[in-house]
Amino acid sequence: MSNEWSHSVWDCFSPVEQCLLGWCCPCALYGRAAERLEDPALKEGSYVNGNCCLFVLSNYCCLSWVLMMMKRRDLREKFGIKGSVGEDCVLSCFCPCCVLVQQEKELDAQSNRLQTGGYQAPPAMSYPAQ
Repeated sequence: MSNEWSHSVWDCFSPVEQCLLGWCCPCALYGRAAERLEDPALKEGSYVNGNCCLFVLSNYCCLSWVLMMMKRRDLREKFGIKGSVGEDCVLSCFCPCCVLVQQEKELDAQSNRLQTGGYQAPPAMSYPAQ
């Protein structure tokens, strides 16, 4: 893996909207990031979805950091970003809001990269005429 994160995990105070969302309603930011990660074009995702609900439920058991760790790992693997599961674990456990904002910023950066020609959807399948 050779790519770096587009923003540091400590660069979580801007934009202010994402920062406040990460602090006040982390389930919404987690849900949006999870939905966007499943979409190859990384288009807009909704804030309230099944992933958001799962995050809320896991928060009651104090296990939301596990979901964030796994989603961070998925994001790193999808875009070839340097890091380790140990790093994902520590950051997700001790700096969850910063991790959520970093993931959202990374998805924005990757979305911009894909829109400028990085990702091309495969052509539709067709069968030869008989």
